[in-house]
Amino acid sequence: MKNPVSLFRLFLRNLGPVEQAQIVASTAVIVSMATIISAMVVTGQSPRLMDFISILTVGTIGFINVYFSLRYSRQLDEQRRQLLALNTIAEAVNKVVELDIVLQTSLDKITELLGTDFGWIYMLEGDTLVQKCSKGTSMRFLPVNHTSPDSPSLWLHQPRVQRERLNETLGHIDPAFKVMGIQFWASIPLKVKDTVAGALIVAGRQYEMFTAKQAEMVEAFGNQISVALNNAQLFDRLKQSEKQYIDLFENAPDIYLSVSRQHVVIGCNTTGAAIMGLSKSQIIGKPFEQFFIEGRREAVRELVIRMFDEGRGLKDIEEQLLKNGDQPFFVTLNSSLVFDDKGATVNARIVARDISERKMMEGALLHAQKIDSIGNLAGGIAHDFNNILAAVLGSASIMRRRLTEKSKLYKYVEIIESSSRRGSSLTRQLLTFARKTETIVKPVNINALIEETLHLFQRSVSKEIAVVTRLTEEIAAVNGDDGQIQQALLNLFLNARDAMPDGGTLSVSTSVTIADAHTTSQFSSIKPGPFVVIQITDTGRGIERTIQNRVFEPFFTTKDSGTGLGLSVVYGVVQNHGGFINLESELGRGTTFSVYLPRSASHLPQATRLRRQRIPRGRENILIIDDELSVCEIARDILAGLGYTVYVEHDGKSGVDLYRIRQATIDLILLDINMPVMGGKQAFEVIRGINPAARIMIVTGYGREGVETSSFSSQFSGFVQKPFQMETLAMKVREALDERATAAAEESV
Repeated sequence: MKNPVSLFRLFLRNLGPVEQAQIVASTAVIVSMATIISAMVVTGQSPRLMDFISILTVGTIGFINVYFSLRYSRQLDEQRRQLLALNTIAEAVNKVVELDIVLQTSLDKITELLGTDFGWIYMLEGDTLVQKCSKGTSMRFLPVNHTSPDSPSLWLHQPRVQRERLNETLGHIDPAFKVMGIQFWASIPLKVKDTVAGALIVAGRQYEMFTAKQAEMVEAFGNQISVALNNAQLFDRLKQSEKQYIDLFENAPDIYLSVSRQHVVIGCNTTGAAIMGLSKSQIIGKPFEQFFIEGRREAVRELVIRMFDEGRGLKDIEEQLLKNGDQPFFVTLNSSLVFDDKGATVNARIVARDISERKMMEGALLHAQKIDSIGNLAGGIAHDFNNILAAVLGSASIMRRRLTEKSKLYKYVEIIESSSRRGSSLTRQLLTFARKTETIVKPVNINALIEETLHLFQRSVSKEIAVVTRLTEEIAAVNGDDGQIQQALLNLFLNARDAMPDGGTLSVSTSVTIADAHTTSQFSSIKPGPFVVIQITDTGRGIERTIQNRVFEPFFTTKDSGTGLGLSVVYGVVQNHGGFINLESELGRGTTFSVYLPRSASHLPQATRLRRQRIPRGRENILIIDDELSVCEIARDILAGLGYTVYVEHDGKSGVDLYRIRQATIDLILLDINMPVMGGKQAFEVIRGINPAARIMIVTGYGREGVETSSFSSQFSGFVQKPFQMETLAMKVREALDERATAAAEESV
């Protein structure tokens, strides 16, 4: 049993200052009353009624004063404790700013100050209350993803208190919590800027524990937590913003560098380091100009000095950075300056954007423009050459018609015609390159085309390269344009030549095979069937496996002076002919290209000697309008020899003027396109304006595709490409005239 004196001292220690003062005052009153009574007893005075009343009054007043003073002092002390508790909560939650830590700290302090054993904090996420932290138990107070009909409104908009003794079955407390001895719980809404954000729940084992005063205190605690929640959310948003900024900076698609006034790189983003092929440690701390090509470092240094001195950032400056320290690539430089409080420049933020692809496209565009210019030049040359060949081939045709096959001169005429046709074939290839002639699809003898192409190729190859051919004896025919296929073959031969600078062997073989569905499955547009296979093998350096899938890309090349178009043209030609191409290569062992072209079922035309044939004749009137005197003379002689009456003019205006005079008698007009004074197209429109039914045949050194037929207001009556033979011109003229006669007969019916 404790000493009564110790208990009394403990009692006094628990009293507040006001309570202790009141006890002292009350003791003084009692002592005074006892002293008066004792004095009266000692002196023998009998107590008078008035003295008794006075003593009783003083004592009563003293006790009443003590009672109310004690009561008031307890209220003040209670308020002091509440303020201290709130201050404790505020200090605890304001020391941290991370949301999860704020919530757990708040819950720990509240349960400690209230003397409760259990607590939970739930936050609203969407329409669901999600538990963020707990105290005293791992059990959830609310079911997972609490979405009961009364939730979350009852939990978020008003305080709630429920009690239930352990032996009661009112349903206010879950039986699982009763096992833990819980007999009450209370919830307080948590708000952030007048918006409900969650709920604070506390629970305890004492049935009467949670009084109205404690409820008020918990609500005050909830308000304090709400303030802390607001601060934590602001901090969380700041962290998210910083994280997003850092993520944006590190993963931006450009090179971001921070450069000091001393030209030292003090910051670099992750993407920039990757683009430069270096680690951040290899970039930060190094001079800025060190990362540029050697020939531009001094210029870049002067550029940075001027930027800092003038206080102006860089704008779209093109330079060349180094990748992996030795591979140049183009960039544009832009920068902004960072100033201190006094307005002095501290450092610069420089953005370098990789424009290698743009520069490559600019180069490709320039190359395409150059190719287009060459194409136009080639087209013009082919046109003029065709005019020359027209005179040669036309003259040879007339001579051949006037000589017998037994004549000693006849074979020379045939040589002239054959050579002219070969020249015409060359000009057609030039026009095809210039896209000024139509593609001619016909059965092509692949073996013969390979031999012809190799004959051309061997003129441009050294004797150190041996050419070996193994051509199939089967019919290797495909439907296609022999000019395009020959160009593809020539590109492959030249590619093989370039792969063997020190000499080697070029092997060319053909075969016929059946490509099954498995072989063609990797090509969506290729159907199984018979194919002619052309294999071109060199013994050169080979191609690295890492770039084999890029060799057919336009403008991709491993040569110092290559255009990167050769193999892409091959790929395009093969695709246009419904075929496919495979590549096999090994470094140091050489390369094999296998071209698969669909085999044609058509029979190859037999090379036959040109025999005399009956040429159609006529008596109609024909007007020739062409500025080439030799072409006009040959055409006039051919047609006049066939019985036609021929008029000739050498420019569009003169031809139009003659037609105005003789339009009633002229049956057909042969019209060139390129002429002085008035061009062929304008002359065509004027003549059709005079007579919409006028028959006009176009005669030009360009192909049909070189004539913009859509720009003519009406259709022309035929087309003849220079150079032409006597038979060709006679047949075309007769067809145009007979078509007119047929149309006139149909109209008369």
